[in-house]
Amino acid sequence: MTTLLEIKEKLRAFYAKYDIYIKPALKFLLALVVYIQINGNIGYNSKIESFPITLVLALLGAILPIGATVFIAAIVILLHLYALSFEVAIIGFILFVMVYFLYFRFSPKKGMNVLLMPICLKFRVGSVVPVTSGLVSEWYSAISIVSGTLVYYFLLGIKENASTLGAETDEGITYKFTAVINQLVGNKQMYLAMVTFALTTLVVYTIRKLSANYSWYIAIITGLLVNFIMELGGKLMLGISLNLGFLLLETAVTAIVAFIVMFMTFNLDYTRVERVQFEDDDYYYYVKAVPKIFVAEKEKTVKTISTKKKKSRSDFTKEDFEEQMGRNIEE
Repeated sequence: MTTLLEIKEKLRAFYAKYDIYIKPALKFLLALVVYIQINGNIGYNSKIESFPITLVLALLGAILPIGATVFIAAIVILLHLYALSFEVAIIGFILFVMVYFLYFRFSPKKGMNVLLMPICLKFRVGSVVPVTSGLVSEWYSAISIVSGTLVYYFLLGIKENASTLGAETDEGITYKFTAVINQLVGNKQMYLAMVTFALTTLVVYTIRKLSANYSWYIAIITGLLVNFIMELGGKLMLGISLNLGFLLLETAVTAIVAFIVMFMTFNLDYTRVERVQFEDDDYYYYVKAVPKIFVAEKEKTVKTISTKKKKSRSDFTKEDFEEQMGRNIEE
């Protein structure tokens, strides 16, 4: 445990020293993964799909706020949809306007969740974002999580029905509009995921805000159980195909990530809890104090070893004595 705490302190010190470089690098990697995933799933515009354009957009993401990266990603998606079908692009634009007012109205600073949700859902670990967000963010982060989930399933439906939506039909925009709306309205798996992730976020947030001992441990475990039960029970009730192995793997990965986040941000020693009472003119206060766990930095001692041998009294010669006497007389 001591070794882990030492590593934690070193990582925190390293981040504090080089955060001016680390933050842009992480934002660049996140933007790069987002654009690569967009191009890989709905890469209908060959110009936007090219790697130089993707790299330039990722570099812009490194220097711009996360909200700007969300906006650019929406533009890239619309350009791909336009290459597929003008009608689908119009529908996508309407959907993004709705998400815009929902996201920027309630949780404009949680753009990270909007970008991370499609990535995590792609790798079947969607519960990572709601559990960790419930630990370190506010309750309204659930809105950005729902927005990211909506965008993921919308693009997934476009990918699965690309041949139909991209074909020329006599019905035109009416047919394609109806097809996309039916795809969204009838997507029971999307609604289940949105409700599950929102509820998981709220449960984790509510429990970790309690003053009870080990509240963060309880919040993580409860959040994992809520997500597992909701996803398992919901898919069985709605008749959605279920892979129990992937669900168990998702829960395990989420647990590992959540406990790492807790260790790095909220590591308390509940064996040394103190309760303090004091008052002023208006109130009487009951305060519960829980100390943080940390390891004091080891002090380094420098020991100087001299190679010169100190002369003993018997080692002095007549010349040494005369030299010493001469210095004393001059002084």
